[in-house]
Formats: sequence, C-alpha cells, structure tokens
Amino acid sequence: MKKLFNQIPFRYKLAVTCVYVILVAALSLIPAGDLPEVPLFPGADKLVHSGMYFGLSILILWTFHAKKNARWKLYSFVIGWGLLMECLQILMNAGRHFSFFDILANITGVVLGIALYNFMSNRLQLEPA
Repeated sequence: MKKLFNQIPFRYKLAVTCVYVILVAALSLIPAGDLPEVPLFPGADKLVHSGMYFGLSILILWTFHAKKNARWKLYSFVIGWGLLMECLQILMNAGRHFSFFDILANITGVVLGIALYNFMSNRLQLEPA
C-alpha cells in the first residue's frame, strides 16, 4: 500500500481530486428538481453529504500529503468548500436551500475522513512530499 501511495504521480492525484471537487459542486448546486428522487429514509441526504465530504477530505489529503503541522490549511479548505457550497445555494435561488444540518453533515464527513487518513498515514508511516 505504501508503495502504491508513493508511485502515483501528483498530476494524476490532482486530476482525480479536481474531478471530484467539480462533482461535489455540481451535486451541491444543481436545482433540486433536476436531482433524481430516491426514496431512502428521512435524513438520508445528510448521510450523502457526510459521504461526499468524507471522500473529498481523503482525496485532498492524499493529493497534497503535507506535514502534520501544515494540514490545517487542507482541513480549512475542505470545510470552507462545504460552507461555500451552502452559501451559493442561497444566492443561486435554484430550489436549493441553506441548511446548518447540511453543514454539520459536511463537517462530520470531513472529520471522519481526516481521522481515517491520519490513522492510515501513521500506520503506513507515510512521509510528506
């Protein structure tokens, strides 16, 4: 796993991360009426929010694998991206709405992603680039 982590060129990691960031933005900002109606359970969208930001945090940390004392910038970016998406929903007036619970779900996903990434990074003894 450590070998795989170090062998993937930065440009490929960056490309995957950029595509994912665009996907998160698109899913966050397209009009609610254009999204498929998937009947799951009440609050399932919060699980989707957490999952999207869990993935985003892991990809950002993987792409810009930084020293531990510099990772706060990456954490801030991912949390800020979630806040920006929620604020843009207000401005776009496309059937989406700002929700503190969505922000909480985003942050929960980020914290879980950070925890898993840091655990795996320590376990594999990965060195920052």
